[in-house]
Amino acid sequence: MPHVAFAATLGLASAPPVDPSPTEAAPRRPFRTVVRPKPAASDAAKRSPGFVTVLEVEGERRAAPRDGLAETLAAAPAVHVRSLGGLGQFGAVSIRGSAPQQVGMFLDGVPLGSSMAGLVDTGEVPIDGISRVEIHRGYVPVAYGASALGGAIDLVSATAEDGARVEGGLGSWWTRRLGARVGLGTKRLRIGVGATYAGSTGDFRFYDDRGTQGSGDDRMSRRSGNAYDRIVAQLRIDVRRGRWRVGVHELAMIRRVGVPGPGSAQAVAARNDQVASRTIVRARREVGGPGGRLEWLLGIGVEGRRFVDPAAEIGVGVDDQRQASVDVYASPRWRTPLWRDAYLGVMADARTEWIAIDQRVARTAGAPDGDAERRRLGIGAGLEFEQFLWTDRIHLVPAVRVDAVASAFAVPRGHGEQDDRGRDARVGAASPRMGARAAVLPWLVLRGSVGRYFRAPTLVELFGDRGYFVGNEGLDPERGVVADGGASIEARGRAGSLTGHVAGFWVRSRELIQWISAGSVARPENIAAALVRGLETSWIARSPHDRLELQIHYTFLDARDRSGDPGRDGHALPGRPMHDLFARSSFGWLFHPRGVAVEPRLNYTVELVARTFLDPSGRYVLPPRALQAIGVQAQIAGRVLLALEVRNLLDVRSTTVDIPVAGTRPAPVAISDFIGYPLPGRSVWASARVDFDLPRGRRRRRAT
Repeated sequence: MPHVAFAATLGLASAPPVDPSPTEAAPRRPFRTVVRPKPAASDAAKRSPGFVTVLEVEGERRAAPRDGLAETLAAAPAVHVRSLGGLGQFGAVSIRGSAPQQVGMFLDGVPLGSSMAGLVDTGEVPIDGISRVEIHRGYVPVAYGASALGGAIDLVSATAEDGARVEGGLGSWWTRRLGARVGLGTKRLRIGVGATYAGSTGDFRFYDDRGTQGSGDDRMSRRSGNAYDRIVAQLRIDVRRGRWRVGVHELAMIRRVGVPGPGSAQAVAARNDQVASRTIVRARREVGGPGGRLEWLLGIGVEGRRFVDPAAEIGVGVDDQRQASVDVYASPRWRTPLWRDAYLGVMADARTEWIAIDQRVARTAGAPDGDAERRRLGIGAGLEFEQFLWTDRIHLVPAVRVDAVASAFAVPRGHGEQDDRGRDARVGAASPRMGARAAVLPWLVLRGSVGRYFRAPTLVELFGDRGYFVGNEGLDPERGVVADGGASIEARGRAGSLTGHVAGFWVRSRELIQWISAGSVARPENIAAALVRGLETSWIARSPHDRLELQIHYTFLDARDRSGDPGRDGHALPGRPMHDLFARSSFGWLFHPRGVAVEPRLNYTVELVARTFLDPSGRYVLPPRALQAIGVQAQIAGRVLLALEVRNLLDVRSTTVDIPVAGTRPAPVAISDFIGYPLPGRSVWASARVDFDLPRGRRRRRAT
């Protein structure tokens, strides 16, 4: 029996934002398929060639508090999230069949994670303080760089608002959450501070095949080494002075997470500790007439990590590795009107990264000491021209971006990892792209794009991490061409509303960097050529007064190896399911007992994932799976939200796989995204949220 969870949240009352995001400030907004739309979303849906999904996190009054970024992203079309299992554990995001490293992730426009480390782990990214998540597919603005071959995800932080919030909870497998936030200010200055603690033991029960499929020694085991604890503190300052708008977001995090290992060989003592701080400053001023603006972005990240494996449970031996890193990002951006309905955007960015690795484990005589110091500098510049024609019914956006990356990865003799041949390298490329949008009818818009992207190998891809990943120092940069096209529909009438889109996409990659599993570790390889093509569609239907709501997102994916290698040419690329369906229905009604507005609502969610190949030869296959969830919630007086959700409703824990050995029958294994790493069974999560204002008199005195 899973533990019953309860979370109580005291929330902020809504207030007009002081420093809206660039998307809100610009008169030309991208198309958005909004899962939980605000009134402005209808206007934004008619403006740009890109397909952008917006997931409201704080702004939607009906949205129950979430406990992780992976849960939020899973509700978006063409987005597939793979996890090692359990809250707070490693999670990777794929968009339209891309590799996780090809998805750029940003916080208020500033890159998250490290270009040297590679993909962003969703388990490390807190959802606290995030207003909404914007997911760009197809046409990616030049501000998001040249490496976003699969798309870009921008986490937009919430502005400081008057009010207070306190939250806490307990959950399945001792999942807990406790936090507080307060905001106050005047028209010119707003300040918000907050802190949140979250953690879980992650000791769910799973089907354990003991690493010997078909031997008859299978049993139910309890997950070990899967716990995590995380503390996040945030400070938000928004300043308005004349035409200037300045926002400062300071985020600090302390995180300790176990490294569980595969289910058949679980780790107990291995852990990964992290201390990180990130400062983001955005300054913007309107210049040059309507639609013109000057903007500066600055991001500074400092991080310390310690990976400890005292019993050699994960890597190749006993390990105690310390890492310290610094990441500085700066980007000036200027947008100016040229002539009637024409605008030119000019931007540049520079990012410098430094990481020092200190290996503190005893070495044998003559072996390298494991210490290393690596640096990378990336410089880019881009032009984005926008032309609106026929009273904004046609929108053309040609753009180009040029990037240069200099990596200093060489280490002195006797340092670094075993056989470390780290090289200093320089690489550059141009990334042209083009987008177009045509409003054929008031309710029908056509849009399409084509672009070229490139990405340099990361530090983990080149040198590994002494844990799950083994490096490959011979990797080449990957390059690719992306094209997409489709139609979006927005219809409203007395019977309700229907919004959605259908889009086809095509991606051709050269020297694609693909992780290949080999037992309990994985090693990256360049695939000479790969082709990804597919179809995505998303539909949201609502009855009058939103009493009934239905969301359906479906993605068809055909991802193939086109390298010419006889052993894998034409086979499916690993980790990319051909079919992915997400559906959510919601029914509720509003009534007023004793003059108090009460709105109960029932939710049901199902996610269907087709079979997934796990190796380049197409022999190891995870069967299809269906996971369901059901929830009930009640909104009271527009300020109190009580919610209860049961996830993995049918407690699906195991499935059967075909073993690629002649004469062997199908064998049961635990359900998983990565083979050997089981996913949790049934769990329960309950939450509550209360919005309230600070007393007016006290608020005025503090503000002055």
